[in-house]
Formats: sequence, structure tokens, C-alpha cells
Amino acid sequence: MGNEKWVVLGYKFLNQEEYESAKKEAESIAYIKAHTNLKDNKQLLKIYNKAVDTKMFRTTIGYEFLHQLYTLIIKNKIVEPEYIKPIPVMFKEKNKDMPEGLEEANKQVEQYKLLYENGKEEKKRLKIVIGFFCLLIVGMIAMVYFNYNIYDEDAVLDKYSQWQIELEEREARLQEREKELGIAIE
Repeated sequence: MGNEKWVVLGYKFLNQEEYESAKKEAESIAYIKAHTNLKDNKQLLKIYNKAVDTKMFRTTIGYEFLHQLYTLIIKNKIVEPEYIKPIPVMFKEKNKDMPEGLEEANKQVEQYKLLYENGKEEKKRLKIVIGFFCLLIVGMIAMVYFNYNIYDEDAVLDKYSQWQIELEEREARLQEREKELGIAIE
């Protein structure tokens, strides 16, 4: 256990507790970078302010990320430097539990991850439903197009005229038969 290295993104930590905190922060930062558009100035400022207000980051890893956001805010001239909230630096004393703000921030990150995953599933279901309705509409259009001749007036008249000819032929045969049998029906 003495040979174990506690290194995260090039920073070596003195104990496992600090290492675990830094590792969680690195995962949170990776998640934020993967699921947000840091080129969108509004999102950039919102993420920065939220992280500062909740004191989400407590290790060098988190402070470095906050400083990167701070630098981007100044570079993109989103807010004047005097109006940007300063990065709160808190040093953790030995044998103290995780600060309350960090625990709450980690819970919020987990909640956002869950909401994101649920949103992806909901979008997938909606795409399936929309696809089904599109196929249904295409099918209905095809049915109307290919069955249009059923309601064609000329086709209906041809059908009835054929029936009339058949009926007249039957009537003529019946009359012949009546003559043969000597039946007179008036």
C-alpha cells in the first residue's frame, strides 16, 4: 500500500482521501465537458457560477478547471473581471469529513446524469412513435393512391352495364324456357 501512487491528471495526492476526491472531481469535469457546450457563453457562465456557488470543487483538479472557465469568461468578454465571482479556495484539514457543499454538488451531478439518461430514453421512444406514425401516413397515402380506381366512375358504370347485359340474357333464357313449358307469366 506504501508503493501505491495517488495521481490524477498529473497531480500526486498525499493520501487516498484526497486522491478519491480529486478523482471524483476529474470525473465530474469530464462529464461536464462531454455534455455541455462550453463555446456557448451563457452555458459557460452558468456552469461557472453554479460551481462557485455550490463550492463544487475542493481539489487542485477542480480549481484548475474553475480557473480555465474563469479565463474563458474573461477572454470571451462575457462579464467584466470585476463582476465575476471569485473562486473560493478551501483547504481541507486532516481527518475532516467531506464538506457539505461538495457532497451536495456531487449529488446534483448524479441527478443531472440520471436526468440526461432518462431524457435520452424518452427521445428514443418519441422517435419510434413518430416513425410509426410516419409509416402509417405513408401506408394510408399508398392505399388511397393504389385503390383510387375502385371509385372511378367509368369503372363503376362498366361494372353495372355488364350486370345489365347478364340480366337481360338470363331474362331471355327464362322467357324461352317458359315458352317451352307453356307457361305464360304476365
